[in-house]
Amino acid sequence: MTTLLAHIRIKPGKEEKWEAIMRDMVAQTFATEPGVRRYEYWKGQEENSYYCLLSFTDKWAFYHHQMSDHHEGHDFGDVLAGIKLEYIDPVEGADGGLSHTDDPPLPADATPAQRTAQERFPLSIPAWWKERA
Repeated sequence: MTTLLAHIRIKPGKEEKWEAIMRDMVAQTFATEPGVRRYEYWKGQEENSYYCLLSFTDKWAFYHHQMSDHHEGHDFGDVLAGIKLEYIDPVEGADGGLSHTDDPPLPADATPAQRTAQERFPLSIPAWWKERA
């Protein structure tokens, strides 16, 4: 499984456009991606701040999502002021049904899209997570 928390900043005045993009992204993701487990957007307390909780059956399902036509088809540059993707791991027994985030190696027969996604969104498992599993 792969789970992330996206910390998102939106350009002032772009909130309505951003939220329309997110509604479309969520609808298309759940309609076309069997590997998605959680995909939720939240407004933060700071003005123009948002969060997204994303969880996929594995790293490959996340990479598929990132490289999908519906993800690549939006003009994020027009609305995003900044984004930080943070890989996260559930706390055992308080996990809401999610499994641990894993980082399997790129297979020898990986597609070009998987290779590009691996370069853009490398997953790194902190050593201290393994101590807490």
